[in-house]
Amino acid sequence: MKSFKKEKRMLADNDDFVALMKVLGEDLRIRNKLKPLLTLDSFNRKSALNTWLEELKLKQAPKKFIVMLSYLLDDDIAEKILDIIRE
Repeated sequence: MKSFKKEKRMLADNDDFVALMKVLGEDLRIRNKLKPLLTLDSFNRKSALNTWLEELKLKQAPKKFIVMLSYLLDDDIAEKILDIIRE
């Protein structure tokens, strides 16, 4: 039996993440909505984000946008995005 290492993809190679960065650069409304959300502690950020994601699903928002926002459930990614937004 062979053992395979799961290779971690770089975020920059992930099309959805790159698209999220583009949206944040172009859409001030989204950036302004995310900034306070990303400053919350992990639990509250995830709670607020999950609520927003559920609302988007109910409103039948584009699936790609929902996937992009779901990356922000990860603490490290959320922190990096906040650093970028603050610049």
